[in-house]
Amino acid sequence: MTQENEKDNSSKKFLLLGIVIVLLLINAIQFYLQTRQKQEIQEKTVVIENKDAEIKVYGYKMDSIGTELKARYDEIAKLGGDTSTMGQMIRQLKIDKKSLAYAKVNIEAKYKQIKYQYDQLMSKQDTEITTLREERDSLFRENNTLKREQVSLNDSVNDLKLKRDELVKKVELAAILKAANIRVSYITPKDKEIFDTEYKAKKVAKIKIVFDVLDNKVAKIESKTFFLRLIEPDGVALYNTALGGGSFSIEGKEVFYTQKSEILYDQTLKSITFMYNKGMAYKPGKHLVEIYCEGGIIGRGGFTLL
Repeated sequence: MTQENEKDNSSKKFLLLGIVIVLLLINAIQFYLQTRQKQEIQEKTVVIENKDAEIKVYGYKMDSIGTELKARYDEIAKLGGDTSTMGQMIRQLKIDKKSLAYAKVNIEAKYKQIKYQYDQLMSKQDTEITTLREERDSLFRENNTLKREQVSLNDSVNDLKLKRDELVKKVELAAILKAANIRVSYITPKDKEIFDTEYKAKKVAKIKIVFDVLDNKVAKIESKTFFLRLIEPDGVALYNTALGGGSFSIEGKEVFYTQKSEILYDQTLKSITFMYNKGMAYKPGKHLVEIYCEGGIIGRGGFTLL
């Protein structure tokens, strides 16, 4: 081999070595760049994940503010206050929550700024709630006082009504007329009047009954009707429409009367006379006399026929 050929081979070796070294350098640079890119991606991923976690944390905190706002909103509504301000704050909080997620500045600083603003607003609402509660409590006390006064007034009215009703009843009872001194005499067929307590039935043509209506300053001055009931020994009242008999109602029951008499009563003593001609023989035995006026019995008497 010649010296020239040896030089050519040596040059080729150096060239090949240079190419290998260059390729190694290129591979090393590529590896470095790939490793660096991976690190940057990982770092950015960590930053993004941390950012998301931070946004999520402060999102929860914003939700807590929303819960406080809703509680105040409900309290004001329950107390009958104006909820428009609280409603606007709740709507604004949703906007602020979104703006916090896209904040380019420090999220914590942004959150503190937002929270401070809502703390100030809620403090004012707390003052309003306190005022509303005091007004409610005051109204509640006034309402209870009015209720007690109403109950007391109702009791007084009921007492007055009861006393008035009692007085009316007393007046009504006092106004009831009384028939007294009921006197019975017998008229014979020859028009002779007999005053004996007992008399023979076959000798009686007419029965004369006289009684006094006592004076009563409470009774109304007006025309009053008095009913006479002659009740025979068998318990049946003498009743004949041709002789002035009829019927009237007492406590929903029809009662037959023997005769009636109408007079103008002027609160003074009055004497009333009934004359009854049966037109046939009277029954022996004890007869009852009842006097009625204004729907009630006002006097009783009796006589006996032999």
